Amino acid sequence: MIRKLIYIIILTIIWSCNQSADKKENTNQTEKILTDTSTDEISNTITFDYSKFEIKKGNLGEIKIGMTISEAEQKFEGLRKEIGEATSFGFGGGSPAYLYYDKDDLAFGLIPTLSTDTLLIIIAASPKFKTINGLNPNSEVKEISKLYPKAKVYQNLMNSWEEISDTINDWDFIFMTDEKTVGEYHKLETPSELKNMNIKADWITIK
Repeated sequence: MIRKLIYIIILTIIWSCNQSADKKENTNQTEKILTDTSTDEISNTITFDYSKFEIKKGNLGEIKIGMTISEAEQKFEGLRKEIGEATSFGFGGGSPAYLYYDKDDLAFGLIPTLSTDTLLIIIAASPKFKTINGLNPNSEVKEISKLYPKAKVYQNLMNSWEEISDTINDWDFIFMTDEKTVGEYHKLETPSELKNMNIKADWITIK
């Protein structure tokens, strides 16, 4: 009788231990699911607010030429960062280009002075950005011409791209043209009148 009682007690203890282990495992799994869900929800709710980043002289919103890259990165959230090369945007010297993506679309890039963390150039690429006079980085030549009726287009001899400059605000509208160009160039280093009015800019360089 005593042996039978001892056997029942041992079985009860083993069953209780198994129940506690299962309960702990289920609790851990539930906590993990809740944690993962919360993280996903937070990441999905953080979005980049383009309306707060107007293109101005030396600025993209609160991002300013002359501040450090780390200071600039404190001014925004909701974008994915990649590191490219400044040469992709026509700047030599070996500087990196810090690129910020809204999902798969490039929003803007930051290019520092060579061997420093000091911001030299801002590349505004998304058409969701607006300049203080209502243009955007993908505006057509005819839209730019309305605001700059005396503007001419210059050809970059290094890469054959073209640019229309706003010398007051220190912006360049960059056109990565190939066969069909914005202007017609009969002499080297001589600007052209605007000819093909439906070509869209690829980005605005803020200097």
